[in-house]
Amino acid sequence: MTNTSDPTSDSCPPSPPCVSEAGCNILVVDDERAVRRYAARILQQDGHTVYEAADGAEALDLIERDTIPAELVVSDIIMPRLNGVELMKALAVTHPGVPVILMSAYAQGELSEMGVVAPCGVVPKPFGAERLLQEVRQCLSKRREREVSSHPGK
Repeated sequence: MTNTSDPTSDSCPPSPPCVSEAGCNILVVDDERAVRRYAARILQQDGHTVYEAADGAEALDLIERDTIPAELVVSDIIMPRLNGVELMKALAVTHPGVPVILMSAYAQGELSEMGVVAPCGVVPKPFGAERLLQEVRQCLSKRREREVSSHPGK
């Protein structure tokens, strides 16, 4: 695991739910280091605390052991050990409040044909900073709306 905000950090205390579109704890998962670092840098420059995992199995392990306080996961689809779709399905069961954005070179229609349903968002590869940030902001906004509607008056 890499915390790009604090490279000396091995474990993080729990944090309150992300209530804005900036300053959230985001886990970036991609087996291609260059893509992972690129996405992490974009998100960090937008004010987020960013953690990294090289594949879905590492990401799931970090989240399951509460090593990181992930409030959003941005994951590639095609990876060794545990792919992004499998990660998304596992998180839907164990951590249903953690939304997942998938990064893919596949078109949205192709993803549907592959049985990929219900990611919070999809970022087509290759992507630029604005495209990634747009999906992250939309996803965090949806999450915030769900939290508000499930806890009215708070």
